[in-house]
Amino acid sequence: MRDYIYHQPERPDFSSYYQALQVQVKGDILRESEEQILGSNIEELGQYYYDKYALTPVEIDANRENSWEPQDYLQDVPAQRRDGSYQSEGDLRDMPSQRVVIEVPIIPNKDLNTIAGLSTGSFNYSGRDFRWNTDVVFRTVETKGYQFELDVGQTAKAVKESLESIQNIISEKNQSIDSGNKSLLFTIKTEISLRKQKLIDNKEKVASLTKTIDIPLKKKAGADVQAVRLAHTPLVQRVKPKPTLPEEYEIREEKVNDVITLLDNQARNFEQTPKAIKVLGEEDLRDLLLANLNSVFDGAATGETFSKNGKTDIYLKIDKGNILIAECKIWGGKSLYADTINQLRGYLTWRHNYGIMITFVRNKDFTKTLREVEANIPTHDSYLNGFRKVNETHFVSNHRIDDSEKEVKIHHLFYHLAY
Repeated sequence: MRDYIYHQPERPDFSSYYQALQVQVKGDILRESEEQILGSNIEELGQYYYDKYALTPVEIDANRENSWEPQDYLQDVPAQRRDGSYQSEGDLRDMPSQRVVIEVPIIPNKDLNTIAGLSTGSFNYSGRDFRWNTDVVFRTVETKGYQFELDVGQTAKAVKESLESIQNIISEKNQSIDSGNKSLLFTIKTEISLRKQKLIDNKEKVASLTKTIDIPLKKKAGADVQAVRLAHTPLVQRVKPKPTLPEEYEIREEKVNDVITLLDNQARNFEQTPKAIKVLGEEDLRDLLLANLNSVFDGAATGETFSKNGKTDIYLKIDKGNILIAECKIWGGKSLYADTINQLRGYLTWRHNYGIMITFVRNKDFTKTLREVEANIPTHDSYLNGFRKVNETHFVSNHRIDDSEKEVKIHHLFYHLAY
């Protein structure tokens, strides 16, 4: 087994070692990829760097006992070490000698070579009498040699002092390690946090790295819904990236059209029986639409489905949030309709691309209402462009939300419930 010599005056102390280590770690974090920084939890990435660079404290093995052992050996005494009158007689060969080896068992430590070579500043044992091995720290004490020999009491005292010195230096080194590790962890987390915040502040950078995941929708089997175009895949398919970059779910336009088709089919049924639903208000009509959506889309398998939130809103909900939002209203005039557009816009975030407005008109003059809508939607304060008629009761227009350059496509659906 390899011995690790404890301390030499030219070797650095713990403070210098950790100062150099912090400089190295800062450089590593600055060179880390933007994907890794943005896509990692600060605690997790910080722990990764900490485990990579922090020193592991020396742990005494409590399952093994301290020990000491006397060793007889022969040593040569060079002439210059002998008293003056004996120097002329030359080197003394094979002189009977004795030493005691005191051992403290420790748990094997991957950082032992580094730890052994660092000074704490408080203890300065030099020479080859203090050594670190893979699973033991030991000192040697000379008890018999050229012109000296310790008696039993002196030997016992030397053994005790040597044992205490080993325990003291382990404790002293561990205190230096604990202090250095705490400072290192703080530096690591601070540097990751600062770099991450700089990237977050650069919204364009975050947007370029954000992963957009399409949400395929799965319909339940049934003859009454076979005409609707839907992908036969789970509601959400997600492959966990490494690192986990910021993610946003989106629903593509063809899936929006599928949802609109379902809503339209149900609402047209309302038009066929206006007297049967004359007592129903906005919430009741909305709940009927929700029931239809839940009967078609197979969300139960993943724990995600269509659900209502609030009094008048329909959400397509998944674990990342609401990605498709619809508002149900009973027509109350063009002014109220303008307010409803604003209400819908208030629910939309920068990542939303679509919104749906479902309006039930109980006025006799349905044609007049549709003309008002067609004339007034392009005059709304949030209107940007793209107004068109999909059919006589379905309009589409592009609106801004809080970001003046962000466009959201709103589908305007109207149904006549007069009788």
